[in-house]
Order: sequence, then structure tokens, then C-alpha cells
Amino acid sequence: MDYFKAPVTFKIQKVLRYIKIFGLSRTYTKVRAQQHMKSKGDFDGDSWVNPAAKDNGDIAIIGCGNFAFSTIAYYLKKSSAGKIKYALDIKKSQARSLAEKYNVYCATINFDLILEDKNIRIIYIASNHHSHATYAVKALEAGKDVHIEKPHAVSLSQLNQLVAVMISAVKTKTFLGFNRPKSILFKKLMKSIDQQTGPIMVNWFIAGHGISDDHWYFDKQEGGRVLGNLCHWSDLTIHLVGLDNCFPCSISPAVAVDSKSDFSVSISFADGSQAGLTFSAKGHTFEGVREYLNVHKGNLLANLRDFGSLELVTINKTDTVSKIHRDHGHKENILHSYISSLDNNAKGEDPEYVYATGLLILKIKEAIETGKVVKCNTNDFLDGKYTNFKAG
Repeated sequence: MDYFKAPVTFKIQKVLRYIKIFGLSRTYTKVRAQQHMKSKGDFDGDSWVNPAAKDNGDIAIIGCGNFAFSTIAYYLKKSSAGKIKYALDIKKSQARSLAEKYNVYCATINFDLILEDKNIRIIYIASNHHSHATYAVKALEAGKDVHIEKPHAVSLSQLNQLVAVMISAVKTKTFLGFNRPKSILFKKLMKSIDQQTGPIMVNWFIAGHGISDDHWYFDKQEGGRVLGNLCHWSDLTIHLVGLDNCFPCSISPAVAVDSKSDFSVSISFADGSQAGLTFSAKGHTFEGVREYLNVHKGNLLANLRDFGSLELVTINKTDTVSKIHRDHGHKENILHSYISSLDNNAKGEDPEYVYATGLLILKIKEAIETGKVVKCNTNDFLDGKYTNFKAG
């Protein structure tokens, strides 16, 4: 939805609602991000040096769209973490706009400039989806740590190549942009789940933004809404079930007729756990993405609503927790990547996990596109080249 074309009363209501949900500072940045996406500034050549900034950063951002502007750069700048030195985007206007807003030293379209800079420690990748793995592989090969926003791969060949480089580039670290596992309420939920035994029953309902059929998400190479959106909740489901309990699994799809954004899948996991994921995008969601989770494991019944409220019921005991603002774990995840990059004792994501969460969403996409039950088994991890992986 183009908020610039909306009535003034709608804009006011939207801003007031977002202040309640996200707080004043984040809401202001989200508004600025809408303006940023329409920026017209340009520059000659392949780079523009910001005269107001210093050449002392150790972070690069690849892809300067809405998310990079309103979330990645916002939290890096707001914290005492490292300084952003490069902003790269194929649209020069967006690279320059982000550089000007966040006092970034250089806006550029030249990726080699970043790879060759020995001072760059970590690269945050938030470009169009099919380019994520390509950028990440080149960065890892150049000795840089990477933070890859979702999805980290849009094909099995990309996933295999990414994980193979992760394994060979032993001095680098890879982090994924799945932020929700680091939210306060999800951590509290997982603590309660871990106290129970046996398989788990998981049910997700997600109402996403309505987007047009000609949106870039639906370009054949980008992976559609399954890879672009549903991967958040398939990844969360792996956390809920437990990686060691997941595979092999079986995926059964149900797809709305003539719809690219309405579908559901049922997954039966190796340990007897089951999960249902329903994604619906039929119109405008005034408060942004809405997400409802219900789980049942052992004596625990729990529900999580919009990452703002959590109810835990264990037999005769009920524990309810609410947050003033929604916490999707963005701040924690973004800063975790940089802090862990600095720490020689910290590790990035395990190749097993990166492969497993990537493979699951690719198989979900296959099931939805074919309308058939699909088996997902990690025994073929990297075609057997990585024998230390243990399937559930």
C-alpha cells in the first residue's frame, strides 16, 4: 500500500497505532523509510563519498531498501556497535539516501570495493532474495563475516554452495536474519517447552501484507511468498520441534485456487511432532503482519500473539506476559551478529542448521507448487560430502 496516497486521517491513525506497537523512535524511522524508498538523489560513477562522514567503519550493508533503512542501519546506528562504512544498492538513490541519513562514509554500486577493504569485518546482506547467497559466498571467500537476511538461499544449488563455503571458510562466521527466535517472549516460550517431554503440536496462522501479483517477490528467481515470508515461521517451527527431532519429515500442502499468497502446509516430523502453517494475505493489515501461535507439548498449552503477549498454561498454573511494544527480536539479532563477529570465541550458525532450515522451506515451496506430498530428508546433506551431519 502506498501510504503517501492514503487520506490524511488514515496516515495519522497509522502513525498513532505504530507508536503504540513499536514506540516513537522506531515509528519515526519507519515513516522516514517510506520517504527513503522514493528518494531521487543520484551520483556519478560507481561510488559517492559522504563529505560529512569519516573513513573509519567496519560494516557494509548490501541492499538499501526499506528493511535495511528502518531496521538494520537503525539498530546499528542506535547502539554502540560498529560504524557503517559502505551502503551498496543497485539503485544509487537508495544507497545515497541511506548513507546521508546514517552518516555512512560511502554509497556505492561496486561490491569489489567492499570485498577489497581490509577494514570491513562484517557484511549485512538485505538485497533482493535471489542475490543473498551469491553475495554471501563471495564475502565469505573474501574472509568477511556475513549476516544474511531471509531467505539465505532460493534454490538447492545455492544452499549447497553457501554451506560448502561455510565449511571451507573456517575463519569466517555466518549469521542468519531469522530474528524472532531472539525475541524475549519466544525465549520464554522455549524455556517452558524444554521442560516438557514428548512430541509437540504446533499451529501457526500468519496474516501478511497484501501485495499485487506483479510485485518483485513473484519474479521466478525470487521464490515468492513462501521463501520471502513463510521461511520465518518454518524456521521457528524447527526451533520449537528441535533440530534433532525434525528429519525426515513429510509435508502436505493446501493451496487456494488462483492465489499466490494464500496457502497452508501440514508437516509430520520424525519424532511424531506435527505442525500446521497457514499464510493468508487478502488485503491490508493495519497493524502490519499478524501472527498467532498455539502449541501443545506434555502438560503445556501455550499461545503467542503478535510477539506482544504470551500465555503459558501448565495444568492448573497460568502465566501471562505482555510487552509494551512488540518485540520481534530485530535489535538482538542484528547486534548479536556484529558483537559475535568481534568475539574470537563466539561462533556463527552451524552448517547443519543453515542447511536444515534452508532445505525445509525449499521443500515446502516444492509441495505448494506441485500440490503433492513432499518428503524432506537431510541425509543427502551436501550430497553426502559433509558426513558429520546427523539427521533426526
